[in-house]
Amino acid sequence: MSWPAKLVLVRHAESEGNVRPDLDDRARYEVPTQEYPLTELGRAQARLTGEYVREVYGEFDAYYTSYYTRAKETMSLMYPKAKVYEDSRLAEAQRGIWQTYTRDEIDRFFPKEVARKEKEGLYHHRPIGGENWPDIEQRIHSFLGTLNRDYDGQRVLIVVHGFWLILFQKLVHRFTIEEALDRYKHRVVENASVTAYSGALRDGKSRMNLDQEAFVPWEGNL
Repeated sequence: MSWPAKLVLVRHAESEGNVRPDLDDRARYEVPTQEYPLTELGRAQARLTGEYVREVYGEFDAYYTSYYTRAKETMSLMYPKAKVYEDSRLAEAQRGIWQTYTRDEIDRFFPKEVARKEKEGLYHHRPIGGENWPDIEQRIHSFLGTLNRDYDGQRVLIVVHGFWLILFQKLVHRFTIEEALDRYKHRVVENASVTAYSGALRDGKSRMNLDQEAFVPWEGNL
């Protein structure tokens, strides 16, 4: 078994969640995070990125998204005729009460939660009703196994989420926790940006080589 010959990851285009001013506003928003639609700008981003990916990479053997509306809409605008597989392992991080309560509500109803988060740290803290970073890494490990088993030598396109992509690259590149935290705080990739890998043999083992990272096809065109 080996990796896909080409693996292209596109972060979903701008969604309603991306334009909310802060976490409290998202918590008050009547639409749940998994149903955030793309904005008008996001739809334009997806179309331009789709044009770029089709021109540079062509068609793929498999197309994957999470079940989130923003990921599915992005893929449908990029490759309207593709048969797309939804996979729950590609979902964005589940933040539990931090997605559904404002900070004031958390302080009122879960008075020890903020202190627990600060004590445990961002990587280890598992919010009530949510996941910590190792939980998400387990999902990604499982999905990497599917890629390795089912798409040996093939071409795969995935529409991903920003935080998911950080942990995907942590595993693929063997980043430390500190490196992943730095990327989370300072290097989150743009919406509708493109990251690409090629499968190759290195030191006698099947590896994924980074060909392109966080390229933004629509930048300067919108």
